[in-house]
Amino acid sequence: MARTTPEQANRVHSVVSLVAKIVTAAAALATVLGYVHSVGLDGSGTRRTIGTFGAAWVGISPAADTAGAIGDSVHLAATVTDRHGTALVGATIAWSSTDSAVASVSDGVVVARAPGTTTVVAAVGELMARAMVVVRPRVAALHLASDSAVTLAEGDARAVSLRATDARGHPLRADATPAVWRSGDTLVAAVDSVGRVSGKAAGRTTISASVAGVSAQMPITVVPVPGSLTVVSGSGQDAAAGGPLPTPIVIRLTSRRGRPMPGVSVHFRRVDAGGTTDLGTAVTDGDGKARRTWRLGEFPGRQRLLASVDGLDSTALAEAEAEPVAANTRIALLEDGQRAPIATTVPAHVGIRLTDSSGRALVDVPVRWETLDGGTVAGAGARSDSTGTAEATWVLGPTAGRQRVRVFVGNGRLVKPALLHVTALPGPAASVRAVAGAGQRAAVGTTLPKAIVLRVADAAGNAVPGARVTLAPAAGAVPDSAPVTDTAGVVRTRWTLPIAARPAVYHLTARVEGVVQPVDVTAAGIPPAARAPSRSRRRHV
Repeated sequence: MARTTPEQANRVHSVVSLVAKIVTAAAALATVLGYVHSVGLDGSGTRRTIGTFGAAWVGISPAADTAGAIGDSVHLAATVTDRHGTALVGATIAWSSTDSAVASVSDGVVVARAPGTTTVVAAVGELMARAMVVVRPRVAALHLASDSAVTLAEGDARAVSLRATDARGHPLRADATPAVWRSGDTLVAAVDSVGRVSGKAAGRTTISASVAGVSAQMPITVVPVPGSLTVVSGSGQDAAAGGPLPTPIVIRLTSRRGRPMPGVSVHFRRVDAGGTTDLGTAVTDGDGKARRTWRLGEFPGRQRLLASVDGLDSTALAEAEAEPVAANTRIALLEDGQRAPIATTVPAHVGIRLTDSSGRALVDVPVRWETLDGGTVAGAGARSDSTGTAEATWVLGPTAGRQRVRVFVGNGRLVKPALLHVTALPGPAASVRAVAGAGQRAAVGTTLPKAIVLRVADAAGNAVPGARVTLAPAAGAVPDSAPVTDTAGVVRTRWTLPIAARPAVYHLTARVEGVVQPVDVTAAGIPPAARAPSRSRRRHV
């Protein structure tokens, strides 16, 4: 690049100084001419007031303009000319706005204050020029819910706030900025036309809002919400009171949408006759399952395990049976040894009372009844009541004598069953029959060689003791015409045949009170000469 010599620099400085002097002189001349014109010294016919400089016309440029943001400035220029169209310099211009709430003006600078339209007026004396200024804020940025991520529970919904601002950060009216909403994954979250987001399934996505070509996005996280807690396995086991169950209890937690929820703490509480005991927590695995070993309380009977999760109103319930143990179980028999007729209900309920070794009642313990000699037995309840008592109604079987009921406590394996008994009495006499001595033969006037044995029985065939039997021989005689049956329901009698001229068949009628059909016992009488010889005679012969 060529270097400037000192001579050349001096010449340039001289030229610049000359130009500056010419400009200064021209400005001074213009000021003088303007003053002369304003006071009419230049020979013009009309004289103007000082300040208007003889202005004949005022105009504003541009005639209309728009501000795109609150606080934006619009610059308007006013032109003042005389009647010859010559621009006047220095005329006093009064600026005003017809709606200063929309826009204010000062020295031609219009400042937007609020959306709307106003008219800006430039006045020189009585001359006025007007320009229209529109304040129309344009969306420059969108802000969703304070620009933070939103976490939504599965199945819940919430409105996401949208805030639009112009280029200077001033908020715009919501009704003036209708938005178009979209969800990146409608299976995770959906959004409606007013920005209300609904959680559909656990996961992550984004929602977006667009206004006038400007858009904004926001991440959405949908978290699962506990919906159901169920027992998968382990309920219904039994073990000795105070001992552990064979297998753990498995609980499964699912969301409202039925999906497994891993990593959630499940709280376990045991409920038994002794109260409630906290068994701690377990965390669900990838399949939403939590496992807990269960050591039963020392009280026999039904025990429960409650599983709960924070935020879920319902609980899961597992049950187990704590079996009574022989060393700590006492059984007292109630109403044992009663007497009642066969096939009837025992008058008083039979029962047992369960206590432990300290005398404390064992409540809610399973009790099962079983007859051993026919009949039926029905427990008043399946478990011992609040006093440790269990009762049953017993209908006897048809067999007279001792009848028994066996009572199982718990599962019947750890505690020896109890036995209750009732003496079943026979029913009323229903029949009498000869069991021995019928059809004998003897000489008339003699006693039959064998006793006649009669048995009285009830309708079920049980022997009826103490029954009076009426004996009525058609001929001959018996020692007792009304004997009473012994404990085996039997009477024995000897029959002496009558003295008759000739042999015949004789009948002995036996009748028991209440028995309609009597029994006949026959005996054949033979002549004395037809008697069989004695053994000694036969041997002699």
